[in-house]
Amino acid sequence: MKLCLITNQADFAREAEQAGVDRIMLDLERRGKAQRQAGKDLFLSDHRIEDVRTLRGTLTTATLVVRINALHDRSDVEIEQVIEGGADLVMLPYFRTIEDVRRFFTLVSGRARTILLVETTSAVDNLNDIVDEHGIDEIYIGLNDLSIGLDRTVIFEPVCDGTVDRLAAILRKKAIPFGFGGIARLSASDLPVTPEVLLAEQVRLGASLGWLGRRFRGDMETSRDPGELAAEIALVRHTIARWSRASVEDSRGNSIRLEHEVNAWRTRMDSRKTTSTAPFPF
Repeated sequence: MKLCLITNQADFAREAEQAGVDRIMLDLERRGKAQRQAGKDLFLSDHRIEDVRTLRGTLTTATLVVRINALHDRSDVEIEQVIEGGADLVMLPYFRTIEDVRRFFTLVSGRARTILLVETTSAVDNLNDIVDEHGIDEIYIGLNDLSIGLDRTVIFEPVCDGTVDRLAAILRKKAIPFGFGGIARLSASDLPVTPEVLLAEQVRLGASLGWLGRRFRGDMETSRDPGELAAEIALVRHTIARWSRASVEDSRGNSIRLEHEVNAWRTRMDSRKTTSTAPFPF
């Protein structure tokens, strides 16, 4: 599984690269994001277009991924700047139609690899047709916005209700590399879903891409002990390898455990809906 860390901090990016992280991602998406994720306690990036060149000059082995804004009237300028800055992969978020995908591919014009971020209900509904488009290098399933669009209480409900299973089957059939959700620090013990349980489900469904979640960014981007990041990455790698060898019975048991944990989290959040909107702590 290729591991991706979101950061615009050059020193953190260099350390992640040395620790074996495959990709560094800059997140330029801001247009409309705060409004549609209001009340969800989600990450809103402060990364800037200038960071593309900075990280391009910093990285030696890791791939540089840049998430742009959803398509808008100046997407041509934004994509041009990102590619000129040295992005290896350009990610399109929050698209809805096959026409959106075609416009994106036209603007990229083969000058960088592409990732489609499937996170709207329309993109989910149209995925069978979208995957036939020439130019798709990878697809990621974004659970934050998808959960909101599906009116789910907690982020991992689409993993347990069959939605992600169905999408993963389409992508495996087309041999398109994909991933979904995030990977929390496996040492974290205060999350509503056990991080290893979700990671094991990602392995079971055939995900070959993984985003290191906000527990890596928020906990470690500005303050970390020497070797702490490398140890966390090594633990993730070891856990992926172990679950790759798991029996069908063990994987099925893990899926059941995930469903139980997600249901328990949803029950807690549903009981608080009268006073607040449920936050997504991953």
